[in-house]
Amino acid sequence: MSGVCPWCSAALTPDATACPSCGANLVAEGDPSVPGVTAIDAAALVRSKSTPQPRNRLLSWISGDYQADLPSKAEAQAIAPPDDDVRREILRLELEAHVASLQAEADAIRSEAAAEGRTIDLPDLSAAGDGEAEAAAPVDGDAPAEPGAAAEEPPV
Repeated sequence: MSGVCPWCSAALTPDATACPSCGANLVAEGDPSVPGVTAIDAAALVRSKSTPQPRNRLLSWISGDYQADLPSKAEAQAIAPPDDDVRREILRLELEAHVASLQAEADAIRSEAAAEGRTIDLPDLSAAGDGEAEAAAPVDGDAPAEPGAAAEEPPV
């Protein structure tokens, strides 16, 4: 066998039984049929005929083979909207959080004004209810809160 190695294409001598470059066997020994390479492996065909694994849900959905599972009663209740009592409590907590945020903002304005030496007359909303504090607290430049009260004139 002279020529080139079928595996690495190295030059061969006429009496070589193995490739001097890659060591590949150049002399055919034993059965030339190799199952799965040169002959059909019947046992592998039988093994491959077993039940196929189910498809991934995403692949099934993409291919259109997906059948949606109906949710159980417990699963359906898990995604149902909350009842009215729970909704009221959620809204109450949201309002409390909003009031706390506004109170913190007012406290920050007061502390900034105190640091700058200014005075601000902000109404105390914690004691008043339903907007009474807004009506009772005078704002700089506005008229007095009581009707009929005379406005003080600045000294000339």
